[in-house]
Amino acid sequence: MKKNSFLYGTLLLIIVNFIVRFLGFAYKIILSRMIGPEGIGLFHLVHPILMVFITFTTAGIPVAVSKLVASYQSLDNKRGCNRVLGLSLLLGVTVSMVMSFLLLYFAKHISMNFLKSPDSYVNIITLIPAIPLITISSILRGYYYGLKDVHPPGVAQILEQIFRVAFVVGLLFVLKPQTAVHASTIAIMGISFGEFIGLLWLMFKFKYIEALKLQKSYHLLLDGSLSILGKIIYISIPITLSRMIGVIMQSLNAVLIPQRLQVIGYSSQEALSVFGKLTGMAMPLLFLPFIVTSALVVNIIPNVSEEMAQKNWREIAIKSSLAIRMTLLVSIPLTALFIFFADPICKFIYAQVEVGRYLSLLSYAMIFLSLHHTVSGILHGMGKQVMTTINYLIGTGLQLVCTYYLVANPQFGVNGFIIGFILATFTMFVLNYSGLCRTVKLKINVLNAFFKPLLATTIMILFMVNLYQLLALTSIHIALRLILSICSGLASYLIVIFFTGCINWRTVQYLFKK
Repeated sequence: MKKNSFLYGTLLLIIVNFIVRFLGFAYKIILSRMIGPEGIGLFHLVHPILMVFITFTTAGIPVAVSKLVASYQSLDNKRGCNRVLGLSLLLGVTVSMVMSFLLLYFAKHISMNFLKSPDSYVNIITLIPAIPLITISSILRGYYYGLKDVHPPGVAQILEQIFRVAFVVGLLFVLKPQTAVHASTIAIMGISFGEFIGLLWLMFKFKYIEALKLQKSYHLLLDGSLSILGKIIYISIPITLSRMIGVIMQSLNAVLIPQRLQVIGYSSQEALSVFGKLTGMAMPLLFLPFIVTSALVVNIIPNVSEEMAQKNWREIAIKSSLAIRMTLLVSIPLTALFIFFADPICKFIYAQVEVGRYLSLLSYAMIFLSLHHTVSGILHGMGKQVMTTINYLIGTGLQLVCTYYLVANPQFGVNGFIIGFILATFTMFVLNYSGLCRTVKLKINVLNAFFKPLLATTIMILFMVNLYQLLALTSIHIALRLILSICSGLASYLIVIFFTGCINWRTVQYLFKK
């Protein structure tokens, strides 16, 4: 298998995503036990502030770097790749320093007036070093993705998580902080430390000779620099705007859902409890397919961009179709799994059966959500980021309207948010997919892409339900019963997929070569 092949990059990123998410999940459990509810509360109180400030530098610029580097690489233009990297680092560092100074200046105001928590001031100040570190790391990762070398950024992400956990747990164990403020500050320091280690690895892999070439070509940045800088900004601004809309929507939902529930008689505590179960427990499980789709998106952008530079529409159509097929292969069985097994899964993970009802209903959006994520990535690779931003704005607007009006209606309640979420994801997918079809002629075999996975999923669910009920007659613990049923069901799904010829040998050969 070629190390710069589409399959190799996607599989490696899927493995990296899985490891990083597993480490992150374990870290959250360890951290919650070591610093307690108050410390966790302070940590999560200021963490969204960091997300807002780094959105300006990490949402669009790395995507622009990945796309442009892939384009220049396909034309064997190493000088162009260096220009893109040099200018993007200059732009990213400048913006990140501005964001850092703004956060430093407004830290007291944010802690006192916005968060209404004086204890959060020290934590906000501690966030500042993470902004430039995350920015530089993201741009370097984008550069490697553009070169279709996913190994350095993949290892960097894993090292970042490992050293963050070791740093925070070690410091908490040695210092044994007596207050929640000090404990949460150590946890926030871990963000910068982990990013610093990841950045060191990326710079080490970048090698001194490459850095020297970049330095020697610094004077070349003046030649055509405005044109390249204009391309970086043109690509990054719509994507950054789209991400900012997402951040704003999360904030609005955090305010609106509890408020609108109180309109129909919920107490403040009940409304917050429902909101926590919906967005803090059910929603994270819904994004499970993103382990695969995020790997696809990161890998498809430079691949499509490379083919666009060579005007190779046939390869664009083939790779786009394969990405959509891979998304369906993952999202269809997971949708069915969460619809039929949401209750036991949520009871096992959260010990909250009610969360299962929310997850089961939200799961109807999973296929559209996954496809929207993949298709928007393809469109970004084709330079259609303005289109995806407009479509995202339409979808989130629809979500906001449903949240405001339906949640306050006693007939719907919190289901109004779920209805809006399903409608929004469906609308965004349809708009993006129609835009993609207008740009390139996709080659999707509906039988292999949809109906065969649907058949395999049906057999999987029947097998799982019967096995789960059969095991219920034994003395096997419910957790083991659930794990055995899910593993056996997924195995049956894969067997049917291969036996029905859903993935044929020619496709596998193509994937391994390209």
